[in-house]
Amino acid sequence: MADWEAVGLSGFDAEVYRQLLREPGMPVAQHAEALGRPIATVEAAVVRLAAVGLVRSGSEEAPAPVDPRSGVGMLVRERRAAIDGVAAMTDQLAREFSAGQLRAEPSRLIEIAVGRDAIEARIEDMLRGATEQAVGTDTPPYVADGSHQVSSAELALLDRGVRFRSIYASEVLDHPAWVAHLTSMAERGEQARVLPQVPLKLLIVDGTTAILPLAGGDQPATPSQARAVVVTDSVLTNALQVLFDQLWSQATPLRLTESDAVDPAAALINLLATGMKDEAIARQLGISGRTLRRRIAEIQEQLGATSRFQAGLQAARHGWR
Repeated sequence: MADWEAVGLSGFDAEVYRQLLREPGMPVAQHAEALGRPIATVEAAVVRLAAVGLVRSGSEEAPAPVDPRSGVGMLVRERRAAIDGVAAMTDQLAREFSAGQLRAEPSRLIEIAVGRDAIEARIEDMLRGATEQAVGTDTPPYVADGSHQVSSAELALLDRGVRFRSIYASEVLDHPAWVAHLTSMAERGEQARVLPQVPLKLLIVDGTTAILPLAGGDQPATPSQARAVVVTDSVLTNALQVLFDQLWSQATPLRLTESDAVDPAAALINLLATGMKDEAIARQLGISGRTLRRRIAEIQEQLGATSRFQAGLQAARHGWR
């Protein structure tokens, strides 16, 4: 049987409505007799049905039911709109909840993840919970040639249509496995940019939750020594989001897929702009170092540039990038 409470009606209200549909035009007393219920009880149900639009107003003595295809349909749509309205408030309610929790217990602002497994699990939880966007930065030291465990969570996020933007230190492009990883991510929808130097590793989800390592250094921490701090919705997460946006505006778009760089000259210019070393560029383009140097010289001559930097500026003016 249908759960009429989902649209604000009791089982008895539904029983009365169905009786009205079967025997339209009868007085309430006869409906009450057919249902074996007191007249006053049936009258009260008719009033409730009229209030929600399932009985025409002014027909309480001989109730005239509304066609369920319009009456019930309208009732369902109204309830659905109300539910959608409440759902739309979820983010605001979550912010109010977080603010209340922080006022009551400020220590809730920060969570420390200890050990690489715990950090990776926390990152996966954050990515699984993303609804609008995730942004991140990555810089040496690198734990491995491609973060496969995290990338699987990233792929699931992209498959859900959540926007993902990443900024990488140009050094990552010197590692073939990482280039393959970034190419795969770009094909799935990740937007990536590069900078010669990225100040920190960072992940921010929906602008409200951020995770970053507690310690820096040139060498990756051992699995047991790794520490990361998770910061929840606060002025700190707002500041980290601002930092990311500033870095994003300064970074160079990373174009590794064929669809992103159809023109070979434009592809080369974009790879040069990322700060990749010649060896990495040659490997990415599948050419020798000698051929690469020849192509760079040809582009400089074509653009009337005397240096790679000037070639990049001229290429931008000509719309190559």
